[in-house]
Amino acid sequence: MDPFDLATLFAHRGRIEGLDPAGTPELAVFGAVPSCRMAALLPGSFNPPTAAHLMLAERALRDGYDCVLFVLARTTAGKKPNGLLPEDRLMAMRALCDDTFAVAVSSHALYADQARAAAAVFPGAELSFLVGSDKVIQIFDPAWYQDRDAALEQLFSRARLVVAPRSDQSEALRACLQDPANARWADRIEILRLHPAVGDLSSTHVRGMLRAGAEPGGLVPPAVAAFLTQVRAFAPPVVVGGEDVDPYEMRARLLHGLHDIDAGAMRFDLRALTELAVCDSLDGEQLRAALRADEGNGDVLSRALAIVRP
Repeated sequence: MDPFDLATLFAHRGRIEGLDPAGTPELAVFGAVPSCRMAALLPGSFNPPTAAHLMLAERALRDGYDCVLFVLARTTAGKKPNGLLPEDRLMAMRALCDDTFAVAVSSHALYADQARAAAAVFPGAELSFLVGSDKVIQIFDPAWYQDRDAALEQLFSRARLVVAPRSDQSEALRACLQDPANARWADRIEILRLHPAVGDLSSTHVRGMLRAGAEPGGLVPPAVAAFLTQVRAFAPPVVVGGEDVDPYEMRARLLHGLHDIDAGAMRFDLRALTELAVCDSLDGEQLRAALRADEGNGDVLSRALAIVRP
């Protein structure tokens, strides 16, 4: 999958923005919906997808699940937008999953809503969520619900939780699961032990390592490492003409700007534009200035057109 293919990137954005977080919960699956009697959903922010995500999905297949669905919510509960653009997260997820796993976007972030949507996609299938211990604690937190118990009844009537605990959250997880207020759902929760070196490999940790200059190999699957390297996500800034420039920021600004025009944007070479944006030249300087000055009113395109001819 080409990280600079504008048609795919814009299709990703369209799929995400086409979902209504105020409507009926919906899962938009990329490609054919797999037929299965035991489906495992692996929700996450995938910022970026890590080796832990892959190992958890592979473990689910070995444990008897017919299919694993990587699920990116239109908005992630409790997290502000940062890091990879949503369309890039889908690009990385689809590169990782290839033909082994499926990828979907969810209109809703809460697992109770995702379970409802998944029951419609996989009618009659046994559903499970593959989650980390931090998510379990969040799932039981009343702060996320108008009526926590009603929402949890909807969740656990449709799905189980398969929990991969992190070593630094073992006590908090134990306290959560032993809370009498949560006892009624204890039989719908299963603990799955992964190797600590992988179980503690969060996306936050990976981002920190990459920003410090670490190579992505070993932290993320090879397909994701290749993607991150090509788009230069989470990489340290480069010095261009005496200023620090974040190559991925330039990519993000270009995608936002090009998306705001009509289909004519497809004639542009995103790879060449990104390279120009980190080039120590007058054209590069002018493009960076145009991208940074844009306020969402289309000026970025006209300024880019004056610099680069497709």
